[in-house]
Amino acid sequence: MLSVALRLSDPEVTARLAALPGVTVVEDLGQADVVVAEAMPEEPGAPPALVLAEGAAALEALRAGARGVLPPDASAADLAAVLPVVARGLAVLSPGVLGGLVGRAAPVAAGGLTPREREVLELLAAGASNKVIARRLGLSFHTAKAHVAAVLQKLGATSRADAVARGARAGLVLL
Repeated sequence: MLSVALRLSDPEVTARLAALPGVTVVEDLGQADVVVAEAMPEEPGAPPALVLAEGAAALEALRAGARGVLPPDASAADLAAVLPVVARGLAVLSPGVLGGLVGRAAPVAAGGLTPREREVLELLAAGASNKVIARRLGLSFHTAKAHVAAVLQKLGATSRADAVARGARAGLVLL
């Protein structure tokens, strides 16, 4: 059984949470495994928080230490899946919040790529093929191809163009 303290003003959301199987609603934060709120609770010693917010309020909740952020209209199934994860201290973000973070923050720190991979990324930004990358860097074609694959993987990109766009957003390459 998961104990949840609610700090919500919307009775519909409160009823949806209270009706979840395996969830007990408690008033005392000391007895709660998770707090579900509309903003990050400022009470000292509060358990991990799941904040139901969108947009700027969601990002502010993350900055304040929320472990999870879902939209206020999250389904009962999503809430049931997320509550135990947040109670264990893991972070959960809705796709909308995650998209806001990727647009505002670098998906990969500058140190995420090796110096050689950064050179490869710069050549990708210039439109170089694997063959050109190999020639310019004095590598075999297969090594150049492996570096390109590593850059795509580390940036979470699905294509060469996506890697260049993500690299540009992260400040790794200038266009």
